[in-house]
Amino acid sequence: MNWIVQFLTWLRLLFAGWIDPPYKTIVVQALLPEKLKNKAIYIVEEDGFEEQAAMLCPRCRDHILHMNLLPDERPCWTIICHDDGTASLHPSVWRKKDCGVHFWFRRGRVFWT
Repeated sequence: MNWIVQFLTWLRLLFAGWIDPPYKTIVVQALLPEKLKNKAIYIVEEDGFEEQAAMLCPRCRDHILHMNLLPDERPCWTIICHDDGTASLHPSVWRKKDCGVHFWFRRGRVFWT
């Protein structure tokens, strides 16, 4: 019986990215708001340049993940804003400290690795 529960949990994690509603993409100018919304990715723009993407950690939701979008600084991510209002990040997001979260962010959805 235990293997059935494990299998169903594995299936839920595998397909969670397609079942859950996508994250909202919110573009802000210069500064992040003091309190970030859950299930939202923020793109911070200044002087017409995308500087960073930020979101609440999808696992523990008690800290903010910041992804640099400026190509002359490392590490660096690229973000694609899709016509349907969702966004994708490349490469994956991997926080090696704290909760150790590691995921791909595609079309507004989190896909765990």
